Amino acid sequence: MRISAILTFLIFFIAACGGGAGETDGGQESENASAAEAADTTPMGSGGVSGSVMFTGTPAERTPVRMNDDCTDERDTEALSEELLVNEGAVQNVFVYVSAGLPDGYTYPTPSEPAVIDQVGCMYTPRVMGVQVEQIIRIENSDPFQHNVNSGPETNRGFNESTPNVGDYLEKKFLLPEVMVPVKCDVHGWMQAYIGVLDHPYFATTDASGSFMISGLPDGNYTLTAWHEQLGEQTMEVMVSGGAMSEAAVNYQ
Repeated sequence: MRISAILTFLIFFIAACGGGAGETDGGQESENASAAEAADTTPMGSGGVSGSVMFTGTPAERTPVRMNDDCTDERDTEALSEELLVNEGAVQNVFVYVSAGLPDGYTYPTPSEPAVIDQVGCMYTPRVMGVQVEQIIRIENSDPFQHNVNSGPETNRGFNESTPNVGDYLEKKFLLPEVMVPVKCDVHGWMQAYIGVLDHPYFATTDASGSFMISGLPDGNYTLTAWHEQLGEQTMEVMVSGGAMSEAAVNYQ
């Protein structure tokens, strides 16, 4: 009886030790696999491209937007046309993005924060923006009356829904890359916006100084495309090397 009890104790002791080691190794292997997968699917770098978009010549004068009284009552200043915003030669609202050169087969995590576009003073703000595929687009209404949001994509599935009053919002997303998706309001026909949808995070929209910056690029050769609603598209080749920022200049005439 005593020998049998000792043998039983030894069997359970060996099994317990072996089981513990197996669980530890398996957990470590799982962590290593997850880390390797993250490294393969997110090749973020430390370089990038920055620059400016300029207009050569004299742009057309901005004209007042003809609004009804409920819209003008919500504004502190007169609304002017936004199809072409040029500030001392610098072009605002140009969508700049990497259109070629990224490694094939990689995927990039979808941002957890929504991209926000507002309807305020009967204008879309911002007028031009970029999102990643499947990123939530939150379309808010800051006006105390109805707007509707009518998207017109060619590749993605569109939507046409209302935001009836102040504080109302829609949350939408696009599943496929598309540059650009136009958005308008059927209630206020002058309201216009554009959304660039990409399967990577390497894009930017120029500010009032015409400047843009695209960061996090690995070293490599890339094609950069600039899009503007009136001035059209331009492409250029850029090289990112040594994790540094490359310079790029776009000139419209």
